[in-house]
Parts: sequence; C-alpha cells; structure tokens
Amino acid sequence: MSDLAPGILIAVPQMDDPNFARSVVLLIEHNESGAMGITFNRPSDVALVDIGKEHGMDVHPDAGPAFIGGPVQRERGFLVHRRSDVGDSVQLQEDVFLSVSTDALRTLLAGDPAEYRLCLGYAGWGPGQLEREMVAGGWLNSGISSKRIFDTPVEKIWEAVIRDLGIDPAFLVQGGGKQ
Repeated sequence: MSDLAPGILIAVPQMDDPNFARSVVLLIEHNESGAMGITFNRPSDVALVDIGKEHGMDVHPDAGPAFIGGPVQRERGFLVHRRSDVGDSVQLQEDVFLSVSTDALRTLLAGDPAEYRLCLGYAGWGPGQLEREMVAGGWLNSGISSKRIFDTPVEKIWEAVIRDLGIDPAFLVQGGGKQ
C-alpha cells in the first residue's frame, strides 16, 4: 500500500502541464508500477444529459456537465460518488466510492447530481514519475475529503483543499502572490 493512495493530489500554481493547471486529483492507485488518479474539479463541455441520451438513460433535470478526469482515455468514464447503495463500487473512504459500471451510471444519472461526479479519462504516471514530480514540488497531497469532492463549489475546490492544509494559496503563486 502507498501512503499517497487513496488520497488527494493538488497541483501547485507553477504546474507547467495545462492538463493539470489548478487540478485536484483523487489518487486511486500508487505502487511500483506507477500511479492512477481522476481529476474531479475540471468541468468539461460534455453535458450529462447528452451522455444519458446517448445511452438511453434517464438523467436528473439538474444534472450539469461531466468532468475532465485526465488526459488518458477520455472516452472512458469513472464515477466518483458517495452512495453506498450503488453496486459494483469500490470504497475509497467511508463516504467516497468509485465505479466504472454502466449499471452504476444508470443509477447515479437518475439521482441527485450532488451525489456523484462522472469524470471522463484519467491521469496516469509511469514508475517513479509521480514521485519525481512531487520531489520537484509539482504536487501537494492530502487525505480524501468528500466535503471537498461533492459539497464545495467546483471553482473553489482547488483553493479550499490548499487552505485545508493550512496553506494560503497566495504564498504558492509565483510573482508575489498575484493570481
């Protein structure tokens, strides 16, 4: 087991990769073979209603967009949710679950949109890559917070998880704290 996964990775402002600018990643797996995570704070242009229609599924009328889970396999969906009653789910923390099944998608799309995030694609790191990026100062890490994943407005997640670490995000920004 890794000390990092399951957990949260927070991209620092100086992150060069545009795929991860101000990203917050739910790190699912981390071992000697590499790491895998799902970004959950970057809304996509894909509406959940459109995904539901495409698959013949009912979608809650308040459903918003899917999220950009990462740059790898964007056609693949990952459901991060907090419903213990959804089958085919892996529990990451007491109130955070992960599923990739169509049945789970059907159940979650029809329910309360505040209970889940459908993330398209994932972030992947090769052996030792994430460790090198962390040593270089590219990522902060913390424990999983369902409050941050599901209850914090998406545009405030990045700042909120950094503040949860006791850090003022202004001190992380190059150029004297301007954002």
